[in-house]
Amino acid sequence: MGGPGVPPPPSMSPPPGYVGYGQPGAYSPFSRIRGISKALVVVEIVTIVVTAILLVVQLSLAGSADDFLNGSITVSEFDDELVPFFLLSTLSAAIALAGLVLLILWSWRIAGNLQKLGRDPLTWKPGLTIVVWLLGGCTLSIINFLMLREHWRGSDPEAAPYDNRQWRTGPVDTKIVAWFVVGLVQVVVSVMSGLLAFGGVSLGTTSADVAESLSDRLGFVLVSGVGAVVSGVLLVLIIRDLTARHTAATREE
Repeated sequence: MGGPGVPPPPSMSPPPGYVGYGQPGAYSPFSRIRGISKALVVVEIVTIVVTAILLVVQLSLAGSADDFLNGSITVSEFDDELVPFFLLSTLSAAIALAGLVLLILWSWRIAGNLQKLGRDPLTWKPGLTIVVWLLGGCTLSIINFLMLREHWRGSDPEAAPYDNRQWRTGPVDTKIVAWFVVGLVQVVVSVMSGLLAFGGVSLGTTSADVAESLSDRLGFVLVSGVGAVVSGVLLVLIIRDLTARHTAATREE
């Protein structure tokens, strides 16, 4: 307030183009993730469908595998029946690669947004999200679980910025825990079956390797395939719910 003869202080007018935060057209420092999450969900659903079809194909090949191992059919005849399996396996690998790229981008942006939300100290910074999704399998997905847990807790829309006690001690969605447990079960099944498996079938280089996997380890193939489907469904639900929680925190429209 100015006294007699003292001019009033200049008004602090906002810069051109500024709109109050939360209003239509407002500038936001946060990266958008809703579009990426929609594409990621589509890719993961396609992965689930292909995985389920691949499992059915493998189960249908069990009889042919027995016939081949018993000498009832030739290797050429068995290879012809394996064509759909290998085509689906190739398609599954391509889709998984696309999903991996989207997962990295999705987590990268979430981690960056958490830094801007004042979630400090943040363990899984944007650069580390790449390492987690690329090498998480080497740690039995433990680091994947820890990162998703931090994503979930840090995305709490009720947590105040820089209030470490509030966001770090928050509950974790049970689906993230379930996804981690299902992944561990798949690893145990692979170890018990003695397989380095892809889609439940050995990564051997010959038709006999595949035939033995289908014939002798059919139960493990079934458990591994069902586990992959369940894991995929859980991941889709996690992506959907975590995106909704995170966008509520960043007020993404």
